Amino acid sequence: MAYLNEGERRSLLDDLSGMRLWRAKFKLRLMDPKVRLLYLRNAQQSGEWHTKYVLESLGTAVTLVEVNKAANDQPRNKQNFEFVNVIVEPTADNST
Repeated sequence: MAYLNEGERRSLLDDLSGMRLWRAKFKLRLMDPKVRLLYLRNAQQSGEWHTKYVLESLGTAVTLVEVNKAANDQPRNKQNFEFVNVIVEPTADNST
């Protein structure tokens, strides 16, 4: 399977940014049989939670960004995460 070039990555970004989070995750899992979940809801920046998938066969890494819209006094199991951003970047071995 060939690696995604810049135009195809931009197209993937546009497709994923219009979806809900669960739908975007499902699409990523179906795109590549060798998909790997690198981390799940990891706090990479203040106020943002990142979930990163690496599509090995396509030479692409996709990060799904969420923010927490819940009030500070809500219990941990009642948090309200909102899907806000997608980051699509090539892996180190993808030179296209």
